[in-house]
Amino acid sequence: MSHRIPTSLALALALGLALAGCGRDSAPNAAGERPGRRPDVLLLTIDTLRADHLSAWGYPRLTSPTLDRMAAEGTRFAFAQAQRPKTGPSFTSMFTSGYCSDHGVRRIGQPAGCSMRFLAEEMKELGYQTHAVVANAALAREFYFDQGFDTYIETWGVEPRKAGLDPTGAEAVTDLAEAVVGKLDRDRPYFLWVHYVDPHEPYTPPEPFRDHFQGDGHSGPPVEVPVARRNSRQSWNGIGRKQVLDGRTDLPFYVARYDAEIRYVDDQIARLLEALRRRGDYDRMLTVMTSDHGESLGEHNYWFDHGMFGFQTCLHVPLVVRLPGLARAAVDSGPVELVDLAPTILEVAGKRLREGTWMRGRSLVPRLRGEAPPARPIAFAEAGYSSREGWIRVATDGRFTLHRLLDRADRRRVAHADREFALFDLAADPGETRNVADLHGADLTRLRDALAAWEQAAPLPLRGDSDDCGDRAMESDTEAQLRALGYL
Repeated sequence: MSHRIPTSLALALALGLALAGCGRDSAPNAAGERPGRRPDVLLLTIDTLRADHLSAWGYPRLTSPTLDRMAAEGTRFAFAQAQRPKTGPSFTSMFTSGYCSDHGVRRIGQPAGCSMRFLAEEMKELGYQTHAVVANAALAREFYFDQGFDTYIETWGVEPRKAGLDPTGAEAVTDLAEAVVGKLDRDRPYFLWVHYVDPHEPYTPPEPFRDHFQGDGHSGPPVEVPVARRNSRQSWNGIGRKQVLDGRTDLPFYVARYDAEIRYVDDQIARLLEALRRRGDYDRMLTVMTSDHGESLGEHNYWFDHGMFGFQTCLHVPLVVRLPGLARAAVDSGPVELVDLAPTILEVAGKRLREGTWMRGRSLVPRLRGEAPPARPIAFAEAGYSSREGWIRVATDGRFTLHRLLDRADRRRVAHADREFALFDLAADPGETRNVADLHGADLTRLRDALAAWEQAAPLPLRGDSDDCGDRAMESDTEAQLRALGYL
């Protein structure tokens, strides 16, 4: 049975803990600083955020002025790929720098083994204070995502400072993160992870953001959203009746709501960054911004969900790395995977990496400095809900994307034919609607060979048995949040 800190004490304990630990101060870190003061690290993650709905990625609506400024001041990785478009598996890959075949986590609610080595554990060993504020119950401590953190605040278990405020909404998240920042030890570096759940479905941002983009000049054609007769939740072939918002069934309404969620969380991130500026931290810290996965907004007849398919709508995520003096202001268009984040953060924090790698990941520090071209010519991912036979494996070089479809139903849905492989040309067909495997034989063979080698690679020794750590039964508030997000 897990022992969660009572709600009334959670924030007080999080803010008042005296954190212990010694750093390894024998060498300069990757930023070139002497080890007396290593860079603080802020990891900002925004749930369900499509890269192509951010202004910095060319989206016509001004959804992300704060993130746009961050991107202009650092390195924007234009083609970052999540390893699996579901929250739990994606973050397990991000924090262990391993693929799903390594750690075995493929669904929401599946615990990450407690003997896995997580990023926060490495940071703590390097002498960092480690704190997290998370708003998605898929990342609850019951599933062992708190490994290595001195404090781990689950926002749904803390009473908001303002009556009526959604405890998992961006404003409540920023309130808690600001409070943590205000109590940090100034004599030791810190690693702070803040995870916002907006813009996850249902798309219900508060005023004044709710109708911010409704009826503007970027609404798109009046596509009708299919609504099933049943009340239960669904995403393939339409949505259930309980998912209908404000009685609306037109797609532009939902897309505008999704975009308004992005603008809302962007506004709250601006508050957090301002708090860091007042403290004097932001302009000398490493800031990493990304998402766990994207969202399908009706493409491929898949409505307001993620995880079932491996299309770029759900795998292509934003990634910005900002650190004055290290990360040049530039756009890096080469493929990059989220497994590369942990070794990048660790190298900047002072960990010595063998050949710039940690587990499956490759440090991006040389690319941040502009010293080396992309070392990862092909990125890999997977998707799917069911058994092993239902998985979809994906390999992409940024121009072509190859899907390996192990289930016949997926073959019909994705490739519109009973074929194991589907090849899409992102330059000519960014929506991935036409299988061009017959037209690009050399590219098909090249990506098939790379995908086969990736599939056949021996798993890393990451897996651990969560039973060894003791049973962590799901708390009722976590279960309620998972149901609200449609996971249960």
